Amino acid sequence: MATSVALFFVAKATRHSRQAVEEAQRMRRLEAERDERAITTAARRQAGRITFWPVKKMFQGKEQWGIELVNSSDAPIFRFTLERAEGVTRKGRPIQPIRATAKILPPGRYFFSHQERWPEFIDTNHVCEPLPGNIDYMGTVTFMDSDGLEWVRGLDGKLERAGDGQVCA
Repeated sequence: MATSVALFFVAKATRHSRQAVEEAQRMRRLEAERDERAITTAARRQAGRITFWPVKKMFQGKEQWGIELVNSSDAPIFRFTLERAEGVTRKGRPIQPIRATAKILPPGRYFFSHQERWPEFIDTNHVCEPLPGNIDYMGTVTFMDSDGLEWVRGLDGKLERAGDGQVCA
């Protein structure tokens, strides 16, 4: 009988020990997931503040169509490229391709058009009119943030780490 009681307590202690190990493993997984989310959030902090959209603006009495980009982060971005493929409007007019680059792009507003290879800084007082409704006016932006991470924001607006396909915004 003493052996039966001892086996009962050993079984109970073993079950309790197994539950404690499982709970510890669950807590470790939760902490690891929380750490991963924090790392992802920190990694995309600057990249998420790079946005762009198609616009038209008046310059020297002439209407220009292009893309406005805003770097609203506190740091410059590097090895920047904006590309827009040739296309056609809904009314059959040609959309000119854009390929613009900059080795460094400080915080601010910029205008890109097919007429210029370089970004044009836009004064905060200058108003550009957004062109909603035709995704063919959009482009794709690639850049490196101040932490050395490379990013792509495509036609659909999704922000991804370059090369790994990890969607971040």
